[in-house]
Amino acid sequence: MDVIERINAEIQKKPDDRYTEIIGQYVIDRCAAPEARKSVTSAKTLQGAMSAVYKLAQSKKQGATAVLTPGEVFGEVDRYFGFPSDEAAQWKAVGMTAPKAKERPARMSLDLDDLW
Repeated sequence: MDVIERINAEIQKKPDDRYTEIIGQYVIDRCAAPEARKSVTSAKTLQGAMSAVYKLAQSKKQGATAVLTPGEVFGEVDRYFGFPSDEAAQWKAVGMTAPKAKERPARMSLDLDDLW
């Protein structure tokens, strides 16, 4: 069974788990490139990637809450599977396109009181 079939089988085991579906589809999309597919050994699983993300969240936990950016989540998945970082693929996984460098603000200041 190749890596795409294995990851898809793991997704199917949890059909109502949206997180598993999103991360699993991200991995499948990344494995479309033959060089990326070669880096995934049979020991690497979707559950293992989810555990790596969970551990990262635990390390960033403040009280009972942990907040991760999509880049942190997908970056951890990339590290787990040995994929090179691909920001465009990360944005695509959440249904968006990466903004161009000049469109990104250099700095943002937000006062949470303004939201209430």
